[in-house]
Amino acid sequence: MNTLDHYREYLKQENYAKSSVKSYLFLADKFIAWLTIENIKGIALDYKTALKYVAYLQKFYNKPATVNHILNSTNCYCNYLVHMASLERNPFTGLRIQGEKRKTVLHDLLSLDELEDIYYSYDTEQDKHPVRILANKRNKVIIGLLVYQGLTTSDLKRLELEHLELSQGKIHIPGGNIGNHRTLELKPWQVIGFLEYVTQVRPELLPKDHPENPYVFIASGGRITDTVAHIIKKLKKINHKVTNIHQIRSSVIVHWLEKYNLRKVQILAGHKRISTTERYQQEDLNQLQEIINTYHPLS
Repeated sequence: MNTLDHYREYLKQENYAKSSVKSYLFLADKFIAWLTIENIKGIALDYKTALKYVAYLQKFYNKPATVNHILNSTNCYCNYLVHMASLERNPFTGLRIQGEKRKTVLHDLLSLDELEDIYYSYDTEQDKHPVRILANKRNKVIIGLLVYQGLTTSDLKRLELEHLELSQGKIHIPGGNIGNHRTLELKPWQVIGFLEYVTQVRPELLPKDHPENPYVFIASGGRITDTVAHIIKKLKKINHKVTNIHQIRSSVIVHWLEKYNLRKVQILAGHKRISTTERYQQEDLNQLQEIINTYHPLS
């Protein structure tokens, strides 16, 4: 079994789609061919080599998005080399070029402290009416899923009781047209809130004429979208920076990227394409070049 065969098995184990495996193998082969022409051994891969490869790619591809796609693929291959102990560190980590048009506009992001604050500051006892107190307790569970797991409204709609594994502190998010299936860990305090909601609150919110509803969240009128909109209005009173659920999710994903590698964040966020996750990255090649010039001068 040659290197690419081993790499193929690695990609399969990492749950890459068949189309991605085919594309990554093709690009890895091209990268290996370039290394051979440049007489560069795998163990000698460093930032200088990575930048040299970027310059090589830019001679053939005008679109930054194309170059960044290839760099992402090369980064994956180098992660594999690190995994196989053939490379000490991956010089392509976080490497990308500017100029790519992004659909995701990141602004007014919430800090980790601000995310936690809107969760803890949401008062479930703010309304004295018994039904509203129940709704507020449901809403706090939802807020937790927004600020800790970065769920979308569609994710919330699809959640059923069978997707909860509270004894293990986990929740299974089913896949849909946009998002992939993933299993996420819950914070200990989320588990406590979930247990109260499932055993005490939810039964009281269930319509008397439809007690067999399998979905986790029972919303007034059956519209979870309206419930989320109501929650956002309440959160704006806690922090005026809050704008919508997309801003909260973007904030969570950006903070994940500061802590985890790109592939793990893709899985956590449920993105079908890794290019979607890439849009949330905050680093660019110019920043990396400044670092290299300072600590690893080419001359």
